[in-house]
Amino acid sequence: MKAIKVKIYPKKNQIELIEKHFGCNRFVYNWALNQKIEFYKQHEKSISEAKLMGLLTKVKHEEGKGWLKEVHSQTLQQSIKDLESAFSHFFRKNNSFPKFKSRKNPKQSFRFPQGFKVDHDKHYIKLPKIGWVRFKDKFNVPVNAEFRNITISRKNNKYYASIIYDDHQKALKKKKPTKNKTLGIDLGVTYLATYSDGTKTDNPRHLKQYQQKLKETQQKLSRQERGSKSYEKTKLKIAKIHEKISNTRKDFLHKLTTSLVENQDYTSISVEDLAVKDMLQSKENNKHMDRAIGDVGWRMLRTMLEYKCEEKGKNLLTIGRWDASSKTCSKCGNVYHALKREEREWTCKKCSSHHDRDINAAINIKDFGIERFKRSDSPLAER
Repeated sequence: MKAIKVKIYPKKNQIELIEKHFGCNRFVYNWALNQKIEFYKQHEKSISEAKLMGLLTKVKHEEGKGWLKEVHSQTLQQSIKDLESAFSHFFRKNNSFPKFKSRKNPKQSFRFPQGFKVDHDKHYIKLPKIGWVRFKDKFNVPVNAEFRNITISRKNNKYYASIIYDDHQKALKKKKPTKNKTLGIDLGVTYLATYSDGTKTDNPRHLKQYQQKLKETQQKLSRQERGSKSYEKTKLKIAKIHEKISNTRKDFLHKLTTSLVENQDYTSISVEDLAVKDMLQSKENNKHMDRAIGDVGWRMLRTMLEYKCEEKGKNLLTIGRWDASSKTCSKCGNVYHALKREEREWTCKKCSSHHDRDINAAINIKDFGIERFKRSDSPLAER
């Protein structure tokens, strides 16, 4: 399964219909969440998805609820399915308890499970009850791809379409990881990435580039009357600055990960599975360190590497956060326990090898990733 997201340009009457879908789907989601909460209070068990679907049909025929019939019925059913998915993640302890949706949230969305069409050549998407909507972005999707669903969203008064599709392409055959064909990556804050071949990628510090502008706009917002038109305009400006920061970060990481995966010198990439949430909650960090960790985008980089390596038939080797250490000499394996956080270079007392801390860590990540792969149940590891 793959996904593509494009910006769409609906006409004025189409925007009204899209906004109706946002409102109706938000209402159904909140109604279903309330039903589940009240049902559990009374019966101490959860109401089923099928039961909610049946109750929704009755709600649509209630007096004063006729506006629910103005939108596509399957999108309303998808809202209930999304709620069930949210509860599933909650019970698996992946997310917090589902919250009620607010119309004030700048992010709104709804989903069509079927019935939509895509015109590749003319760059139009046909949405049920809304019609043909234009988009401009590149649409690098095979003509024979099977579309599964489409999500329409709004963020900061801009509209987007995210399409899930199956291109029916077979997975490429992967080669067995070897030392000279594997690249180890140590992620950091001073340098975004340090590689086992001795090169480094600087941290662009996207937030810092816009921090002064963001600060000035936030100060302006604090002086305005809450709820006024000027307040809402300034609030939107702040949201757009955050969006700009997010877009520049995403663009940079896309270019970086593409260059890494398309590098023909390596058939495998080894990285740490960093627990970013735990690192942000660490008592050792100050607010500046937390901000820097949040801005660098390690998790996004890891996600991009995962699907791009899969597309190109390359191995992504992941190791635990504590499996490979910068305190361990990559030459002889001796551990320098006294290495302090601020020390960026050190010399091994056993073999006298001089190390750049980050490069040494990247080499250890590469070596440990290969060893872990050999011990795994992968068919490649058995060759």
